[in-house]
Amino acid sequence: MNRDNGKILRLISARLTGKSGAPNGFVIFLFFTFIGIMNFNRFYTNELAEGDDPNFYHYFINEMTGAYAVMALLPLLFYFFKKLPLQRDNWRTRLPLYLLASVAFGFCHTMLMFLSRKVIYALALQTDYDYGRLGLRFLMEYNHQFFTFWIIYGIVFLVGVMREHQRQRLKAVELEQQLTKARLQTLQMQLNPHFLFNTLNLISSTMYDDIAAADKMLANLSDMLRMTLKLENRDEHSLAKELELLQGYLDIMSARFADQLRIKLDIAAGTQDALVPAFILQPLVENSIRHSLETLHRVEIEITSRRAGDDMILSVKDNGPGISAEAEQVFKNGVGLSNTAERLEKLYGNAHRFYWENITGGGLQIVAAFPFRLATGILDEATANGRHENSDRR
Repeated sequence: MNRDNGKILRLISARLTGKSGAPNGFVIFLFFTFIGIMNFNRFYTNELAEGDDPNFYHYFINEMTGAYAVMALLPLLFYFFKKLPLQRDNWRTRLPLYLLASVAFGFCHTMLMFLSRKVIYALALQTDYDYGRLGLRFLMEYNHQFFTFWIIYGIVFLVGVMREHQRQRLKAVELEQQLTKARLQTLQMQLNPHFLFNTLNLISSTMYDDIAAADKMLANLSDMLRMTLKLENRDEHSLAKELELLQGYLDIMSARFADQLRIKLDIAAGTQDALVPAFILQPLVENSIRHSLETLHRVEIEITSRRAGDDMILSVKDNGPGISAEAEQVFKNGVGLSNTAERLEKLYGNAHRFYWENITGGGLQIVAAFPFRLATGILDEATANGRHENSDRR
């Protein structure tokens, strides 16, 4: 089925059925009114074209009652098609039933036309309706009633196919969303133990040199873990909440490295309430601290946020040695960066960018760009209690 045909059938399905999938009575009424008028126009104008003087009211009543009689029988047809569906594995036994049903439909349709015209002619035209020999009328009318029966079945079948196709497609989308969410949660579960393992190693190494600093680091770690538990498996939260979470990590690092670490925040106005991936900044900052301390005594890191058109831009810049390895090797060796890249891909697909670049004169800048969206309705306590302003932490 090509795309255009699919759109047409979806339109038919949407118009002929309501939200619940039940037939839309008003649309069906308009449809059969249109059919009646078109049939009337065809037969009446044909008589005029042949030079006859047809009775307008006779033709109008006859064709409209013919159309509305079909409409009146639709509930019975729908019920029959639903209860006894014609399928590939039962067509040999069901087809005879359908043929009998078409005969029954023809009989009922002819009787409805006959009786309704009798009443309308008597009331509206003050005359009797002559249908001719009724037995022969049954045979004559059945010629087109047979095709009408199967046309209705064909429409019902196509609408059913389209509704099933839509249901399957929605189910596939829901499953894909569930799978993506499960993958994101798995990535975050991998990221948190990675951060915890590195932090505990750092605390362990500090304990032998400075017990007070190690004790403070443990307290800060406890506070940070408590905050991560409040995330409630959210994929995103406000930048203000993310900065609060990052502050817990910076407190741990500052207790260990003291004057060796200088952090600068440059948070643009209007970005604090923007949605960002939960726990996105910590692995980027950790990567900068870890690699910069390998060659420098004093590490300077600048964290910035800004809006560029429809994009939210986060960047982490350091004064370290930069990256000389290829991107594939960096992702292979770094859990934090590889997980961050994969999470951004799962959340935003082609609507994101994630890259790094070496700074002329030394240093590295890591940039994450994704659609700018406000955290409407889920503004957290960090936003209510105050904004992170541009500041230096020494």
